[in-house]
Amino acid sequence: MNAVLPGTADVVVVGGGIVGTAVARQLARDGLRTVLLERGAFGGAVSGASLACLGTHMHNLDELGVLVEACRMWTELSDTLGDPFEYHHCGQLRFIMREADIAVAQRWIASERAFGLPPELLEPEAVRKIEPLLTGPIVAASWSPGDATVNPFLAVRALLADGRRHGLSAFHSVPVLGLLEDGDTITGVRTASGDISAPRVVLAAGPWTARLAADAGVAIPVRPRQAQCLASVRRPPTLRAVIGACESMGGVESGYTQIQQARSGQILFNTVVAPEATRPDSEDRINEVPSRFVRDSIRMLCTLFPSLVDLLLLRSWVRFEAVSPDDRFLTGNLARPGLMIAAGDNGTGFCRAPFMAGLISRMVRGLDPGPFAGLYDPARFAELRP
Repeated sequence: MNAVLPGTADVVVVGGGIVGTAVARQLARDGLRTVLLERGAFGGAVSGASLACLGTHMHNLDELGVLVEACRMWTELSDTLGDPFEYHHCGQLRFIMREADIAVAQRWIASERAFGLPPELLEPEAVRKIEPLLTGPIVAASWSPGDATVNPFLAVRALLADGRRHGLSAFHSVPVLGLLEDGDTITGVRTASGDISAPRVVLAAGPWTARLAADAGVAIPVRPRQAQCLASVRRPPTLRAVIGACESMGGVESGYTQIQQARSGQILFNTVVAPEATRPDSEDRINEVPSRFVRDSIRMLCTLFPSLVDLLLLRSWVRFEAVSPDDRFLTGNLARPGLMIAAGDNGTGFCRAPFMAGLISRMVRGLDPGPFAGLYDPARFAELRP
């Protein structure tokens, strides 16, 4: 049962997914009286359903410095906390099924190697030394040995527990009904369990963030997008790496594929060739996985791994991630004093969450936010400029 809400705080963080939990933990560790509010269960939306790949390969090149630092932070978290979230340094393969797409991989590899990272292009024989069951009709694959995965739900719980050890007050099943205002300044939040006054409110509620901001008259260019996955029954250790796509059709430049095996033994996989349209308010409903997605995902898994053709499926799910027009986080101050945001991650927020947490904490404490703050400044969108 939740305890009684405090009436005041230094910062209120709204949203108990991986981003909100990471932000709240960091603020508490940095000495701020922090309250974290989650409308449902911690990690109960898209964060707990994520495939939670931590890596630098084939993401936004402008963010390579952020990705390197974020991956380092996850490794440090695992070491410091005693690996409570199944950190798995497994590497990532991006398969190529068309000769024409080798050039796509080569461009990514060249850019990342220029940054000092070690990805390489592998022939099929070398790929199968890393992933022996990947016997499908690939012509090559890129290999990023530094990438990793974590158990997403355990990661949220571990950060939450560490935050509480440092004084974080965290409450689940407490929806924020609105924001408190004094003139143009946001001064806290309103809930059914009581108001909390705070000089800073951080909106980190994923696809629900835009609604909360709208209550303060701020239009946030963040929208929900459907994220889907299939999971098999448990199997003995079968897959070694994260397997994704590198191709201009159905790959990193249009849709995606991701296949991996959890420590539990379940094989988790998805292939999205054509993203599903998101209906208004669909993030508030329990949605069925589209049949086209199921067929595309099974077809891709069996094409790449013919020996898994008899794999038994256990479950599927749909959750909703928050995306921005340029596929980057909005992290920082909004136009109304006292109001901040950390949302719009384009489905890759798990990796970046510790970095965004540090960025928010430095801003709250009036410190230099660092060289990457401009990448995520909400004011890059005209409608959010003061």
